[in-house]
Amino acid sequence: MKCPNCGLEIPEGHMYCDSCGTEINFVPDFEPEVENQINATLSEMADELNKEERLRQEKIERRNAIIKAIASKWKLILIGTVSAIVVVIAVFVLFVYSNKTPLYYLSIAENARSSGNTEEAIKSLREGNKAHPANSDIIFRLSDYYLEEGDRDDAVETLRLITDTALFPEDKVLSAYESIISIYKQAGDYEKLARFLSGTEDTMISDLRTKYVPNMPVIAPASGTYDEVNVSLKVIDGSGNSIYYTVNDGDPDSGSILYENEIVLDTEGTYKVKAVAVNDLGICSVVAESDYVVVKGAPAAPEIMEPSGEYNQNTMIVVVAEAGNTIFYTTDGSDPDMESKQYVSPITMPVGTSHFKFIAYDTEGNASEIVERDYHLVYSRLVSAEQAVNNLVSTLVRLDILLDSSGKVRGIDGHNEYIYNSIIEIEGAGEYYVVVENHVSYDGHTAPTGLMYAVNTHDGTVNRLGYDSSGKYTLITISNR
Repeated sequence: MKCPNCGLEIPEGHMYCDSCGTEINFVPDFEPEVENQINATLSEMADELNKEERLRQEKIERRNAIIKAIASKWKLILIGTVSAIVVVIAVFVLFVYSNKTPLYYLSIAENARSSGNTEEAIKSLREGNKAHPANSDIIFRLSDYYLEEGDRDDAVETLRLITDTALFPEDKVLSAYESIISIYKQAGDYEKLARFLSGTEDTMISDLRTKYVPNMPVIAPASGTYDEVNVSLKVIDGSGNSIYYTVNDGDPDSGSILYENEIVLDTEGTYKVKAVAVNDLGICSVVAESDYVVVKGAPAAPEIMEPSGEYNQNTMIVVVAEAGNTIFYTTDGSDPDMESKQYVSPITMPVGTSHFKFIAYDTEGNASEIVERDYHLVYSRLVSAEQAVNNLVSTLVRLDILLDSSGKVRGIDGHNEYIYNSIIEIEGAGEYYVVVENHVSYDGHTAPTGLMYAVNTHDGTVNRLGYDSSGKYTLITISNR
């Protein structure tokens, strides 16, 4: 290889010319086929790159065209929508003002108020209420304007257009009630609040009424005529509130007599008793009122300590009457009076069945009601029927009616025998065994003698048994025949 600069032959492997120092570049031998192949490859790559670039440009152009089309379309839509809104608003305003809807009156009133003319605003809302009485927005707004003017009474009366009619739903009515309560509370006018809440029977506000207004107290006993002195009255509230009352006076309040004990009407006369409950806020309930006529009538009936019933032991009958009264009684079924037996001390309860009637008389001769008691005193049976028969025979032998326990009778053939028959109760005497007497002849013939005996089932006491004029059993003392 020769130096391209000086032409000197360059030895193989030298990188510089030994003569001039020029750098030697080594180039491989030229091969046309290889070059052609390289050129073809490069050309294909260039075409591919150009194709992708064209596609990318086409996509960008299509996207831009779409965006432009959408923008144009939305522009038209937006213009149409704005126009439509303007038209709707114009129609709405035209409708409101031409038909004088509730909104018309509210708008006119607000414009007047904003201009400082609240009186004109109130006038507009009152006209609106006449035109639309069932519209609550007008009523609430009108009440607010009255409050701004310091007119609480008209504000409340306006809200009562809602509470006192059936035109409005419950939520509006409740809101009106709460607004009225708020007005009275802010003014501290609890008396008007109490009257307002107490003057309605609307169950919707029962909770509000309970919260602010005490329940009306109850006076017992009820109004009426009482034929006794010392009528005691109780006044009950049930909520722990203070209670005040008057007797034959005006309506009570917190300055009246404080109820602490029962009210006693202790003289004859006519009475009007009024009572009121007052809570911690000083709010009074509705006034309770009762009328009484007290007259001195009959004395109280005597009180008998022993009730009617069954008894099985010795019992004393104790009777109590009011001081100064006298007690009389009967046991024969007749009504007692001042001619009957006077009660002065406890009475021993008779054995068996007894019926008592008691009455009391005061010093002026006025009689009480008659009180009746029925008693049945029967002692426990301590004697058997067999013992009763043996006791009877022994008693007859002791009295020399029989000669011996076999039943022999002096001067008479044969002997007597004694047969238990039944158990009876003799009024005022108790319970007895009935024993029948028979005579047995020597020949064995038995015949009743007609005599009967009564032996007490409790103590074995022996008596003859007979009848009184009314046909009732009676006891006869045994004597020698």
